[in-house]
Amino acid sequence: MQKTSAPGPAARPVRPARRAARLALVASAAVSVVALTGCSAITDAALAAVGSAPVQERHFDTAGEAPRPSNSDDVAWFLPEWVPSDARDIDVRLHTSQPGYEISFTSADGVDLTACEPVDGDLGGPALEPEVLPDDLPATGLVSCGDGRVTAQVGDRWLGWTTAEPVPGDDGSGTLRG
Repeated sequence: MQKTSAPGPAARPVRPARRAARLALVASAAVSVVALTGCSAITDAALAAVGSAPVQERHFDTAGEAPRPSNSDDVAWFLPEWVPSDARDIDVRLHTSQPGYEISFTSADGVDLTACEPVDGDLGGPALEPEVLPDDLPATGLVSCGDGRVTAQVGDRWLGWTTAEPVPGDDGSGTLRG
């Protein structure tokens, strides 16, 4: 004689909204666990995967494509005032929560340096490990154009970066120091 068992309760289908909530909870927990482990490479990868990497990079073909302070709702992504309107091949990289900014671009007109002030020394070099800047950054002949960054021309490119030490007179508003 063959044993038969009574059928159990029918499995309930998982609703899409409930499934999405569970996935969000699992993803959030995974990022939290990774962040608490102290492993920065894993943390950075996890943050990049969810779209909030602390160091971000953007490229703009022209200055017209890039946000300016007057038309940007994003407090991080806009070109400094001193970047000329004819700037091309613009690479920007920044840290979203601490000092660290670098920009590189070409310009036939160049940067108008009349409102800029000379800077003594290199102020500890770049605050952010450079990736869009050349390896051999100048340590002399630097200027600050009023936004807490230093600026220099190297070859055919104009460069700007946040320094490890604050630029004298920097109020911190443009470089996340304040």
